[in-house]
Amino acid sequence: MKRTILLLLSALLILAACRNEDDSRPDTTLVTFNVQRNEQNALRADLTAELKASTAYHIEYWEKADPATLRKTRPAVGKGIVHRTLIMLKPNTRYACRLVYEGGEPSDVREFVTGAAPDEIAHASLLVDDMPHELPGYLLVYMRKSPGYVYLLDTKGIPVWYQPIAEGVLVANLEPKTNRLYMITKPIQNDFNQAYTGRILKVMDLWGNVILEKELSTLPEMAGRKAHHECRPLPNGNAIFVTTVDRTFDLRAYGGTANEVVTGDGFAVMDLKGNIVKQWDCFETLNPTENPRIMDIKEDWLHANSINYDADGNYYMTFNRPSELWKIDPATGRVLYRVGKAGDVPMQSEGFADGMHCANPKAPDEVLVLDNARDNIRGSRALRYKVDLQTRRAELTLNCEIPRQYSSPNRGNVQQIGKDMLIFGSSVKNLILFTDCSKQVTIHRILSLQHLFYRAEYIPTIEY
Repeated sequence: MKRTILLLLSALLILAACRNEDDSRPDTTLVTFNVQRNEQNALRADLTAELKASTAYHIEYWEKADPATLRKTRPAVGKGIVHRTLIMLKPNTRYACRLVYEGGEPSDVREFVTGAAPDEIAHASLLVDDMPHELPGYLLVYMRKSPGYVYLLDTKGIPVWYQPIAEGVLVANLEPKTNRLYMITKPIQNDFNQAYTGRILKVMDLWGNVILEKELSTLPEMAGRKAHHECRPLPNGNAIFVTTVDRTFDLRAYGGTANEVVTGDGFAVMDLKGNIVKQWDCFETLNPTENPRIMDIKEDWLHANSINYDADGNYYMTFNRPSELWKIDPATGRVLYRVGKAGDVPMQSEGFADGMHCANPKAPDEVLVLDNARDNIRGSRALRYKVDLQTRRAELTLNCEIPRQYSSPNRGNVQQIGKDMLIFGSSVKNLILFTDCSKQVTIHRILSLQHLFYRAEYIPTIEY
């Protein structure tokens, strides 16, 4: 009898100790937890949970048929009712989802099913698929038509995210730390001379929340300027974008008038309050009155189409008509050099482009560009220039040509992925090509889209 009583007392003491130990941890018991497809967007899912106490957690979700696709959100702390929206989801797919508390304790699993992607973005085709290895990451694409979309594909062409943009998208770039898209929207649709310009600068996150939307014509600083071709996030969160710049010149020597308007190019920088904080233009560097062809090209003299920056903050712009890359001091606005046939740094003639787009700096003074090869004598090329500031000479460190039938004589982009792969956005052909880095490239994969696009930008990872 005494032995039985002792055993009961011991069991009670153990239970009390366990209860005390449990009570010393936050109460992470869920009152409710559910997840369902978003009503407005077929590739988003809305999660709602109620937590009794302040709790650190992250969310895990995966394709039910393939647990290896598991991805995790960034850690968060919640208390009471918690609302989260899951993104980066494939269409028509069943997913499993759970909360995981600090320390690794998981909740029960909930399931949901995504819907179909919009028809306009849902039918990318794999024309070639000889990829030597799996390639994670995403492709950022957009549609200029109104209404249009900005969207993300996986590297096999499956849509995983989209956002309708009623006014259409001219250009978009993603800032990966904040998951914000910097865009020029509302393209001018029916005027040939302004078809590459847009009316609105918009910053929006991947959940469709608009951080900034500015009608550019309302800004006094934009008088005589129009945004076009590029809108890119700067490290401090500001937006830098390419603009046209109108100036009046005496062109009587070329058969014009004493007050001819020449449309050159420049850039502007806007903060997230919608204020223009910096402007620059090309006219301090080149003089249109020195160009004997100026009367033929005065409405679009240089046709800038990209701006980017290196790790030191220097700016690089590409100009399509002269096929030149310019390096610009961000503090003074002084053009430090011009790479191209008529540039001011010597270079082997093999490096001269015929139509140029999309500056992508690898390092200061080492910049990848797309040679459109407008003459159609050869295919479009990835060219990387390395400029020696001491000798003021440019070296061609990469020269990779795609077949002419896949080339894009205008628009387009090229990026290097790792050490041995390139991605070409062949806009005019509606194609995205993955290749090696040989002089005459080997094609690993070709995606065919349903619509003409300006660029297809590779994004290695998206975390949220």
